[in-house]
Amino acid sequence: MRSETDGGDMNYNDVKRALLQCPDLPGIDDASAVALFWLGEAQTLEEGTIIYAEGDKLDHTFCLLLSGDLIVEKGGTIIGGISEQQIFGEMAYLTNRRARTATVRVGSPQAAILKFQLAPGELDGPQFSGLRKCLEMHTWNRFVSTSQCPSECEEMVTA
Repeated sequence: MRSETDGGDMNYNDVKRALLQCPDLPGIDDASAVALFWLGEAQTLEEGTIIYAEGDKLDHTFCLLLSGDLIVEKGGTIIGGISEQQIFGEMAYLTNRRARTATVRVGSPQAAILKFQLAPGELDGPQFSGLRKCLEMHTWNRFVSTSQCPSECEEMVTA
């Protein structure tokens, strides 16, 4: 686990606990949690820091927000937010889009995230089969919950 935090490295139990507490990843298996631990980077970010920028090429990452609040913008307009224990950026693995469709930036004085870099082919492998199932279910649930929203809300799911 790489870390860019002031408080030192997160250990496996910290990462596993964060993943297990994430309502977006119900029932994530131990194999996925172990593999994510080695692929993750803990970051503490200041207010206004852009994590993903609309139009940026996909970088094969997704994140878990540990603390703080994030703002989601489309075309400079705020269209939503992300709160603690939510994952974001995962839609890039499950769609054919080649660029980020929204900007995600830190809205609170600080935010702590775990950023995972995972090549698209890795997600299809047996090591991450449990994670893929969780991400697919999360994506489906987000799609269903936003299907009654205006088009701006639907765009938010691919940030």
